[in-house]
Amino acid sequence: MKFYNHFIRTFQDLPDHTTLLVHSLSGCLLHCYGCHNYDEIVANTPKNYKTKEDLYAYLERNGFLFDAVMLSGGEFLIDKMVDITDLLKKVRSIFKGKIIVTTCGIYHTKLKRLIAEGLVDGIHIDMKLPYHVLDPREDQNIFQDVMGIKPNQQLIENLLDSIDTVIQHNSPLDQVRTVKYPILADIFFDEIRDYVEKRKSYFQSDVPYYLNPFQYV
Repeated sequence: MKFYNHFIRTFQDLPDHTTLLVHSLSGCLLHCYGCHNYDEIVANTPKNYKTKEDLYAYLERNGFLFDAVMLSGGEFLIDKMVDITDLLKKVRSIFKGKIIVTTCGIYHTKLKRLIAEGLVDGIHIDMKLPYHVLDPREDQNIFQDVMGIKPNQQLIENLLDSIDTVIQHNSPLDQVRTVKYPILADIFFDEIRDYVEKRKSYFQSDVPYYLNPFQYV
């Protein structure tokens, strides 16, 4: 695995925690509207980067400076499962804080396995559209404009399965979140919020939902 050359300490991504934000350079299947990371992290891999050994060494030297590690991207779960689990097991062995993974939800089986094996303490998942009310044939342009992909029914089922998985996990460190894309009407965000709240009620979960403002570059 390759990682962005700068590990970033942040106080905003995980409430009440000092977090080390680590960006994977392995890529992403999406090209979301206004993505700040796409050009530098996804489309063009930087010439200078850090390796997993660099990450381990950094955690051993400086792990006392933060109490959580957040692995993001791109899409962190795009890598081979064996590489993902090996990395997380090593991080778990040398770092005593919390491990958070951010994901778009496409890799639902990988997500379930990480939770089942206790390799993550929290998941931050992006629900970018109200998948449950969109038709992959009739609403292709919406998926293309917001997520940069051509959808199919299996993709939608995988995304919704991942949302349920995070809600069921119900860790205090989990989040379901949405970016308030300026190209979408408010009804889209109302549908997402209502869906998440209904699933939370069904699973008796307290996972928070955040509607985050779109950040203009």
